[in-house]
Amino acid sequence: MKNIEYFNYLATYSRILLDSLPIEKTPQPLDYAVGMLYEEVKKNKEKEVEKLIGLWSQKTIIKQTENTSGIGLNTIGMLTDRFTILLIKEWCLRNKSNNPQKADELFESQTKDIIACLANSVPGNSAINSKITNIKTDTKASSWEEAFYGMLTINLVLWESQEVLYIKDISLLPPEELRGYIHWFAHGNMERNVLMELCEIRYWEKINKQ
Repeated sequence: MKNIEYFNYLATYSRILLDSLPIEKTPQPLDYAVGMLYEEVKKNKEKEVEKLIGLWSQKTIIKQTENTSGIGLNTIGMLTDRFTILLIKEWCLRNKSNNPQKADELFESQTKDIIACLANSVPGNSAINSKITNIKTDTKASSWEEAFYGMLTINLVLWESQEVLYIKDISLLPPEELRGYIHWFAHGNMERNVLMELCEIRYWEKINKQ
């Protein structure tokens, strides 16, 4: 099916991108994730978005027939969020845990299911996940490809910055360091929420322009 093929190519692209980034095999301090790693993904954004645009032109997908049944959380925005998190988890299993078998099992048992949902999706409303907050973010995406790249990379930085908390006793963290984590997660998750909505909007804009 052509739509599934496109999202499979997106999965392959994501693995190649993750391979190219300076992701450490062991948990690093917060400054590494939100400094060096985050800056690297922002620096590469323009050229990576161009790659994604080229991928769409090769694998243009077909708009699904509208359905009248509820779609719940199966919107492009929320599915893209889950899709990218699973791809990051798969990469970590393969490269950090040295467990390619478990990585393959994750793709077969979970990621393929998300891909099928993406391939058969219809327009929905990802703004349901919006938070009530006074935190402002200047996150923007003028295309589906830019929104996808943003979603993949913000989830990567969030994943990497959270990893250290799983091996530390956070009650022993210095207050200043703990405040740093709280500040970052609030802003990082706001960026992620905005990108969920942008993925939804930009994807269907692109489909409708075909």
